[in-house]
Amino acid sequence: METNFKILVLFYSFTGHTAELAKYIAEGAKEIDGAEVEIKQVPELIPESVFESKPELKKMKESFANIPVALIEDMISADGVAFGTPVHFGSFASQLKQFIDQLSPVFIKGTMVGKPAAFFTSSGSMHGGEEAALLSLMIPMLNLGMLPIGVPYPIQGEGSDFDAGSPYGAVYVSGHKGDKEILEADKKIARILGKRLSAMAKIIKYGCISFPECQFLSSKYE
Repeated sequence: METNFKILVLFYSFTGHTAELAKYIAEGAKEIDGAEVEIKQVPELIPESVFESKPELKKMKESFANIPVALIEDMISADGVAFGTPVHFGSFASQLKQFIDQLSPVFIKGTMVGKPAAFFTSSGSMHGGEEAALLSLMIPMLNLGMLPIGVPYPIQGEGSDFDAGSPYGAVYVSGHKGDKEILEADKKIARILGKRLSAMAKIIKYGCISFPECQFLSSKYE
């Protein structure tokens, strides 16, 4: 039996740090047999003239400009989605919010009900709103009926690894100047999160063939 399934790593990035973290989410997702993984970014809302007037910022944007821009169909066709955002005042970026706000028809049809979702973020400082951003991003996905996937501490490991990430998702603290390299522990947590998302997507898509109880995850019932 064919067991291929699709994972979408969807993000918004301003300076490239969230884009960097997306790579390791995708690496982890690819570790599950049958996973077809795509990394895509949501459309930018800031006028191009802003980047043209700031050469350093334009250079950062160009570092991940080769990553395709997502369409709503990319999200609909995925069996699991990882959502990434920089921290914007303790919440997620308006660019990602605008993309999500187009999903009313998807919400009404229940297209995303029962599909797993994972979350990752980048911030300028430790305790700079990372967990608030991750939790705020979960809210619309719960409304869509998606199933949040996290990284519980016992899975993360002990010692220094325990200090990386969050139970709510993967985190990259890049520093106020954006000059802090991503830590190996952060990469590890991102890969674990991607792998857990991918595993759950495969279980739900193919395991449900044997379990009629899956109707409670993905369809209306009495």
